[in-house]
Amino acid sequence: MGQTVISKGKNINEAIHAGLAMLQSNREEVQIEIIQQETKGIWRIGSRPAVVKIMKVEKKAEAPDIVGEEKNSPADNDKKTESKATENCTNGKVWVKEGRIFYRLSPLCYPTITVGHGVLLLKNGQPVTGTTVITEGDRLEIQTLEETVETKWDIIVDEDKMHAILRIEPGITKRFELKDIDPDYHIELKAQQHIEVRNSLGYNQILQKLKSLNVVQGFDFIAMAEAAKATKPGDFVIARGMKPREGKNGWVEPTVNIGHQQARPRLREDGTVDFREVNRIPSVHLGQVIAVVHPPIPGVPGMTITNEPILPKPVHPVTVHLGKGVTAIENGTKIMALANGRPVFQQQGMDVYIWIVDKLTHQGDVDLSSGNIRFHGDVDITGSVEDGMNVEAEGNVTVFQNVNRATVTSKQAVFIRQNVIGSVISAGEGRMLVSELAHLLSSVEEYIERMISSIKQLINSPAFKRTNWKQNRLLPLIKLLMDYKFRPLSSIGQKYIEAVKKGGHSQLQPVWLDLAERLQLCFFSSIPNELHSLERLTKLLEDIKATTKQHMNGNGEHSYVEMAYALNSTIYCSGDITVFGQGCYNCTIHSGGFLNVKGVMRGGRALARKGAFIQEAGSASGVVTHIAVPQGQTVRFGVVKEGTVVQIGKTSYTFQEEHRQIEVSLDENGQMMLT
Repeated sequence: MGQTVISKGKNINEAIHAGLAMLQSNREEVQIEIIQQETKGIWRIGSRPAVVKIMKVEKKAEAPDIVGEEKNSPADNDKKTESKATENCTNGKVWVKEGRIFYRLSPLCYPTITVGHGVLLLKNGQPVTGTTVITEGDRLEIQTLEETVETKWDIIVDEDKMHAILRIEPGITKRFELKDIDPDYHIELKAQQHIEVRNSLGYNQILQKLKSLNVVQGFDFIAMAEAAKATKPGDFVIARGMKPREGKNGWVEPTVNIGHQQARPRLREDGTVDFREVNRIPSVHLGQVIAVVHPPIPGVPGMTITNEPILPKPVHPVTVHLGKGVTAIENGTKIMALANGRPVFQQQGMDVYIWIVDKLTHQGDVDLSSGNIRFHGDVDITGSVEDGMNVEAEGNVTVFQNVNRATVTSKQAVFIRQNVIGSVISAGEGRMLVSELAHLLSSVEEYIERMISSIKQLINSPAFKRTNWKQNRLLPLIKLLMDYKFRPLSSIGQKYIEAVKKGGHSQLQPVWLDLAERLQLCFFSSIPNELHSLERLTKLLEDIKATTKQHMNGNGEHSYVEMAYALNSTIYCSGDITVFGQGCYNCTIHSGGFLNVKGVMRGGRALARKGAFIQEAGSASGVVTHIAVPQGQTVRFGVVKEGTVVQIGKTSYTFQEEHRQIEVSLDENGQMMLT
């Protein structure tokens, strides 16, 4: 053992320099042990100097108390240990430097190590998990781990064999790097993770897999390259089949304008209507080609990625049915007019019906001098339809002036340039009476459905004695329910029966008459009959539903009514109704389509099957205006006055104050919603 001195100083460095001076040595030749750290007092009271023990070491001597994972030369170990001991007080501590682990023992302190993720610690050749204590003579070695996940991929062919989809998850390599750790009594070995994407998928692997799946065409090599370079999981369409190009069925191409909408007037910027441009009703002359019949165009087959053909849908020729005033020429490829008039085209599936409607132009007014007009074609009236007169037409009716206390009926469309006063206007395949009956039946339907539900509950109730009702069937029970629970059914049913009697056999189909008779027997008969049973009552409900549904689905596509102004009139149309002028006052309106009042609707009732828009509804004087639409439709207003009633389905709402730019509809719970 070499010479040893104990020296003091204000701090560690000063104490070391003092000791080195006494030994006449430098730091490479001594071993330094810190005995006491300096402490500073208050006003020098309680302060203590730094004390070190310095021992001169022979040059060939080994460091006795430093153990690393690798053996170092004595000089290297001395140099590192002395430097750490001087600068960081390494007694009883462990540290990591440049991937190696070092420690210095102390009689009163044994360093500890906790092994974290990505690090393998070998203690005396054995792997360590968790936390371990370092003791004298332990050999420590640390290694960082490496994890590899291989690339996962597969190719999926969809059910119709139109796409091959490559689904890939690129492989990765996880490498761990251990950073230097300063000396401490306890350290945790934590490695920093580095991830490197390694996509091992290659072209040859993809092509071999496609071959095994019998995929032989439609390859997308760009998508394959993208998949081979992918750094994230994803799907790549690497082969696509060819869809068939569908053909086209035969069709009839009109060579003349047949649109009804073009017969409407043009609205000027100042709000007035230009009637000079209204006469655009389609018309043809004798010998004119009005349509071309095209043959079907076959489709082109497609191909799957497995080279299987995909046939297009078959195509069919159109069947043309020629009516009055038309003929086929050039082997049926062209349709020519044989008379002057308006061409009509109607298509039902692959059947097209074509005919020419005659046109009657009546000069002047329809009055007592001319008599009523009934015509199987279009009718143009250059004047007015006067008091008590009747105009009926299979085609369109156009009145250039007014309709005063008269009736105008058309199976297609009615256009009145000016005013309708105290008149009845009807257009479309249905009739006003039928529309009213259907509206009444919809209410009857609701009450009968609820009555059947009540009867079933009563019959299944233990307190109900069915033996008391056998003789009179369900008649007493029906009467009881009508008197106390379903009183409105009596008044609505009577209205329907009276309306049917008024219409009679000449205006109504047998189904309406049959329902009236059955309602009379079931609800208004005082003598028990076969309709007073649950089965027959249920059958009556089913027939009512079928009849109202058939009426609701009636075809009003080609019918419309347009007029400038209406007062105290009844207006019916199976299609749309438009009042494009001042508005309508105290009118009853039934529209099988959309109701559009661009002016004022004041008083009266309106029923619109496909919704309504009214610029201004109601009156400040309190005249009740009622607008009804089916459930699922909406009513829009520019202005709606207090007292206006809106009914959607069976839900009604009365406005208590004026609103502007508002839409009325039902929410999901059937509650009225104003937006």
